Amino acid sequence: MGEIEDSIERVETLYRTVTGRNVPMTEEVYAPIPAEKDPAVYVQEQMDRLFQLLGDDSSVAKTPTWTPPISVWEAANEVIVFVDLPGVVRDRIEVAVQGNVLTISGSRPAPISNGHRLRFGERPIGPFRRVLPLPPGLRTADLTARLREGVLEVAIPREVGPGITNPRPVPIA
Repeated sequence: MGEIEDSIERVETLYRTVTGRNVPMTEEVYAPIPAEKDPAVYVQEQMDRLFQLLGDDSSVAKTPTWTPPISVWEAANEVIVFVDLPGVVRDRIEVAVQGNVLTISGSRPAPISNGHRLRFGERPIGPFRRVLPLPPGLRTADLTARLREGVLEVAIPREVGPGITNPRPVPIA
């Protein structure tokens, strides 16, 4: 339980450092993830909001307007991230890795721009961003990315060595 309190204290310290104010106290019941929200989407939205608050707020045009869906697959020798980006061309995608954080960003242009106005749309356009924490033991320097049929595939090999072991099944008694 001490680990949780330590994490909370670090976040409160970060809040005080960034805002110059103490953390506001509230009597409301705290629900970390609202029951009506998809936990993965909610956490991604909060991560994006935090990175936006900590980033350069003079770049309003770069503010992500949508978050592409992903799938993460892993094997003993690699982790592969698939990002659905239909309609986004290669030169509009940026893949960056810093430490154990993978950031995928870019922009999907409007499919038509010759005087038409959008009346109804469910297909997001404009800037996007996805930030993923990576597990330890990956060789991020050897990361590869390719775009095929609207799906970005980012492959990250795992470290190999005496300290690295494969997961093993644990019997349940």
